[in-house]
Amino acid sequence: MSPFRLWVRATAGSGKSLVARRFFERQTGEGKRVLFVCYNRLLAESIKVSVGDQGYVNTWNGFCHAFLESRGRSLDFWPVTPDAGFWQEVQDRVTAEPIPDEWLFDAMVVDEGQDFEQEWVEILTLFLHDDADILWLEDPDQNLQGKAPVMLDDGFVCYHWAVNYRSAQSIAHFILDTLPFRFEPGNDLPGLGVGVHEYTDASEQPKVVTRVVHDLRRLGFLYDDIRVLTCRGVHSSVFRGLDVLGGVSIRRVTQGYDGSGNQVFTEGQLVFDSVRRFKGQEAPAIILVDVDPRPERISEELRVLYCGMTRATVRMDLVVRSENSANERFTLS
Repeated sequence: MSPFRLWVRATAGSGKSLVARRFFERQTGEGKRVLFVCYNRLLAESIKVSVGDQGYVNTWNGFCHAFLESRGRSLDFWPVTPDAGFWQEVQDRVTAEPIPDEWLFDAMVVDEGQDFEQEWVEILTLFLHDDADILWLEDPDQNLQGKAPVMLDDGFVCYHWAVNYRSAQSIAHFILDTLPFRFEPGNDLPGLGVGVHEYTDASEQPKVVTRVVHDLRRLGFLYDDIRVLTCRGVHSSVFRGLDVLGGVSIRRVTQGYDGSGNQVFTEGQLVFDSVRRFKGQEAPAIILVDVDPRPERISEELRVLYCGMTRATVRMDLVVRSENSANERFTLS
């Protein structure tokens, strides 16, 4: 296949990011200039660490920002928090700029393609040579933004893969038993199972999570092994204003941005973040909080839960509202 055009649609934990890194490394090893673009900043940072100084890695928004900065077009991120209108204007400014040779690439990797928009694809192709190799990776079941599916041209070969190698057996079977998403468990390790903890009022959750964290620590998990993830936005959770949880300092995102457009984090030992922001990552122990699916948004919120659950490699705990009938799937499983 020349040029190489592969469209991978694969389940969570199937190794998409590993495939992306291997493709990236092979292309750079052949002396090609490679562009890696994804949706989440945490994933981009992880990829940067793994590939070093080879190629160019960024999020979609970060890529637009960096290109405009290189053209002398600065963006003002402060004090206004960037929103959809802000980024649409940024995209319009990108397409209005001539693209110099130093911003043309021989190959491109797109990860988290289910979160991309058709317009983004069209803009990205402006930065590619006509014969550029392209690897596109996505998981439709993790479409948390409600984006319309991107359509790639007829030059792509589409490959489907449904084996999840990340989730230990006990976690994988819990997901299959409680959520309407199908995959084949590919991890033979048993894991340490799933804990379901109920609350009546949202304000009870910090005490519940404190007990869970202490139990995990007794099992040998380090604070760095544990992620507390909200199924809502980080600023909509009861945890948003907490600096300490059971004597442990919390590291969480703030509403501020630095001069380069990076979100500012607090200092702390125990990471608190949202499922949406942590997508593309994994951790040995995941604690999902604010598990309270709304009936009018049940499809979307089950996708969030699926994404959150498939982040755990060894142990998973859910903190669920007891009076929500949608949570019976977890408490009765």
